[in-house]
Amino acid sequence: MKKKGDDPLAGHVSGQSNKPLSRPLHSLTFNDVVKELESDEINGLHTAVAKQRLDEFGPNDLGEADGVSPVKIIIAQIANAMTLVLIMAMAGGVITFVILLNVIVGFFREYSAEKTMDSLRSLSSPTASVVRDGKSSVIPSGDIVPGDLIELKTGDIIPADARYA
Repeated sequence: MKKKGDDPLAGHVSGQSNKPLSRPLHSLTFNDVVKELESDEINGLHTAVAKQRLDEFGPNDLGEADGVSPVKIIIAQIANAMTLVLIMAMAGGVITFVILLNVIVGFFREYSAEKTMDSLRSLSSPTASVVRDGKSSVIPSGDIVPGDLIELKTGDIIPADARYA
């Protein structure tokens, strides 16, 4: 059984770094990024440092999903607080129509979003070429950590939230 302290991502806010930098990554110079991420622009990260960061930050992936469940989406749309209030206040056909329209539109929007996420998961790059300990190696893209030096060739899918220098 996992304890609360066992989860390395406990308290992580999506879209924010677990270890904030002095400024957002896109506004730092290449040399500042290398310095703040304690990387090396020639040799990349040491394998031990990369493993420690993988343990600290977790894998670089979109996470597992059960897939799209239309029934769950419909239940979530009906259980929406606004929809429940309207159902309780339902007095005539117009309100019923508005509720049904709200549920149907919400269902198709969420269904489309779930399908898009499934497509993005299938497009993700399964491996990446990184420089660690001064040598190029191919690793699973989920093992990329902040500060890794990623090698890209023409036509490659960028395997992470990378910054071009």
